[in-house]
Amino acid sequence: MIPAYLIEVRESDGDLVQILENASEIEMEEAINAPTRLTFSLPSTDTKLYYVTKDKELWVRDTDADDVIVKTKLIRQEDVR
Repeated sequence: MIPAYLIEVRESDGDLVQILENASEIEMEEAINAPTRLTFSLPSTDTKLYYVTKDKELWVRDTDADDVIVKTKLIRQEDVR
């Protein structure tokens, strides 16, 4: 079974701002002595894209286990239209 993930946008104190329900192609890449690299796609028309900023945290939740498995911040945002 492939795990189901949700990406949550949160304040630095952990307060929930938005849930990115339309995020797709969610991938996490872990490396030794480096932060986890999170990549995902979000439609440019999604109004919640506004909340994905460098001052917010992105939490990845495994919805099957209801556990947060990654907490990270935005480093780079690409428009690949």
